[in-house]
Amino acid sequence: MTSPPLATAQLRAALWNRPAARVHAVIDGSVLPGLPERLRAARCVGWDCLQRGALTPAAAAQAAYIVELQPEADFTTWLLGEACAAFEGWGVLTSSTRPLLAMREHSRQLSEMRTPEGRRRPWRWWDAELLALLLPTLAPSQLDAVFALDQQLVSPAARRWTWWQRRDGMLDTQTRERVA
Repeated sequence: MTSPPLATAQLRAALWNRPAARVHAVIDGSVLPGLPERLRAARCVGWDCLQRGALTPAAAAQAAYIVELQPEADFTTWLLGEACAAFEGWGVLTSSTRPLLAMREHSRQLSEMRTPEGRRRPWRWWDAELLALLLPTLAPSQLDAVFALDQQLVSPAARRWTWWQRRDGMLDTQTRERVA
């Protein structure tokens, strides 16, 4: 389903339109250069690396991070505006009522998959292109695992944002064009 083009401010407002909504960004450090330094300077409410344990500076620069966003914060404005245009595919947003810790643990669980042979492999689930291909093919139990915290997933991009959520047991996908 596609809606009429919306301004960035309207798209941002839609992220926080649920009662008690909390919005988190899962940001790929391999796409967005200097992410750890930018997060430290931004004074965000909360953020953490999705990889467990101590990382070398090089590994930390390439890692994914989860950040709790505030609607009017400078970092949020930059991420949902400039970064969407300059760093296509930097990650996804989640809109839920859950705190950062719960979303971090859920994101970490999704970051590991098992092969048919039973081997564990890392999976960069926040890749919007991969989500667009994979989500429609998942079995109901797999969708339940992805959307276990009753969250919406949002892929923000320069020209359009895509929303995914479970609705009435089915995957609901909406594309919202962004006004330039």
